[in-house]
Amino acid sequence: MIVSRYWILAYQYTAGLCDSTTGLLLIAAPVWTLHLMGLAIIPQPVAFVRYIGVFVFAVGLSYLWAAVRWPLTAHAHIGWSTQWKITAMIRTLVAIFVLWQVMTAGIETKWITVAFSDGAFAIVQWIGLKKGWLARAS
Repeated sequence: MIVSRYWILAYQYTAGLCDSTTGLLLIAAPVWTLHLMGLAIIPQPVAFVRYIGVFVFAVGLSYLWAAVRWPLTAHAHIGWSTQWKITAMIRTLVAIFVLWQVMTAGIETKWITVAFSDGAFAIVQWIGLKKGWLARAS
C-alpha cells in the first residue's frame, strides 16, 4: 500500500491539531474540558490537569512543527521518522497506562477514549514506519 504525500500531511495536521487543541483546552479551561470529555471526577489539584495539558500541547506541536519545518522533500523523512517514533512511543505508553488504570478502576471508564485515540494514532505510526510511508511520500 502506497500512502501519498497528501494523506501523510493530512494525518500530520490532524494529529497535531487534535493534541494541540486538547492541550490548550486543558491548560486554559481544565474543568470544562474534562466535563466535555464526559468525565465526572476532576483530578485535584487542577494544576496537575494543566500540567498534563502542557504535555499534550507539546506532543501536538511536534506534529505541526515537523510539517512546517520539514516539507516532504528528499531527506525530510529522516526528521519526520524521528518525530513519528517518539510520538508513537509516547502514545503507546499513554494508551497502555490509561487502559491499565481503567481496568483497575484507578480512573473513570470514560478515560478509555484517550487510550483508544492514542492507541489508534500509535498504530498508524508504527505501521507507517514499518512500511516506509514517510520515505516514499518524500
